[in-house]
Amino acid sequence: MGPRLRALLEFCPPHGPVADIGSGHGRLALELKRRNPGRQVLATEINPGPSAELRRLLGAESGVQILEGEGLRPVAGLGCRGVVIAGLGGLTIAQMLERDREIAQGLEWLGLQPAQRVARLQSWLQTAGWPLVDHRQVEEKGHLYQMFLVAPR
Repeated sequence: MGPRLRALLEFCPPHGPVADIGSGHGRLALELKRRNPGRQVLATEINPGPSAELRRLLGAESGVQILEGEGLRPVAGLGCRGVVIAGLGGLTIAQMLERDREIAQGLEWLGLQPAQRVARLQSWLQTAGWPLVDHRQVEEKGHLYQMFLVAPR
């Protein structure tokens, strides 16, 4: 696990159900579960192919619940306290939050780590009136990543 994912782990509040949106390889979700085996951890992917690959990578014994669907919709009504959205572009994250605003507003926190177009996401968050709780930076492989902990309203 690289510096970016390690920093995300430390950045996220440690308690309550959490979802890794667009989990990809699932390392973040797996480590969240490993650090707190009693915690409900969900991982999402948008399409059947990536979902199947995530299931294969994590395995049934991981304890991570894998869901399929777009944006925050797969976790609606499942009691998540927070979500992590990492590795997507800032514009994509902003569009997801706009589209799924009602679901996001039911969460206590959002851990956001855009891969690019950081200013676009910051602008959207400011316009939405969602306050930043914390902001950090981490360097990995010559790229400076920004992380935002947000309290959605």
